[in-house]
Amino acid sequence: MITTQLTIPTWLDLLAVTANALFGALIGVRAKFDAAGILALGILTGVGGGILRDILLNQVPTSISNPWFIVAALISAILVALLARRLSRLAVMLLICDAAALSLFGVTGAKKALAFGVSPVPAVFIGLIAGLGGGIICDMMTTKPPKIFKPGHLKVRAAFIGLVLYVLALHFGAPANLTGGIAIVFIFVLRVVNRDNDWTDSAGPPAAQPAGVPSGAATEHGPD
Repeated sequence: MITTQLTIPTWLDLLAVTANALFGALIGVRAKFDAAGILALGILTGVGGGILRDILLNQVPTSISNPWFIVAALISAILVALLARRLSRLAVMLLICDAAALSLFGVTGAKKALAFGVSPVPAVFIGLIAGLGGGIICDMMTTKPPKIFKPGHLKVRAAFIGLVLYVLALHFGAPANLTGGIAIVFIFVLRVVNRDNDWTDSAGPPAAQPAGVPSGAATEHGPD
């Protein structure tokens, strides 16, 4: 049974929003959106996971009750939009922001669920939805199938393992703040170490041409 008093500092929630907003805005840069598109994607991605979490907990979303959350997302997106032409190593920045948002929103989501009396198993899934929600919204806004549904994707696995261990540790009486910090670092590192090719632009090696068929002929339709 979890008897520890569970509270979420506002600054930690703001940090989660900032990380997700940076991620969304960077996706907008990679998709070659204009400044307005980058800002919109950054804000929606930044607050999306928290809104889904709070709706599931039947609470007014913190991004509505506290204007600083939208301000944090807006400032993050503006920063990316202003520096869009100077950004390099985009894949590395995307991975770091993605891992930070996943770990921060995942742990705070599970912790908030437990604080509102949700049992451990649903709390893990609320944490998953909070951690993954912003990325799913971002994929949908860029008209792409959510990457977490593709075979071999490691993002869900990293969050699930970390959140299960986090909730179990709290269940057995571990100190909440220390356990939360360790869980955030654990999920972040697990996501970065188990990175895949999510943020590369490579489409993979070209398909082999059948023997004796000229280049380009293999894609042509046969006779009607």
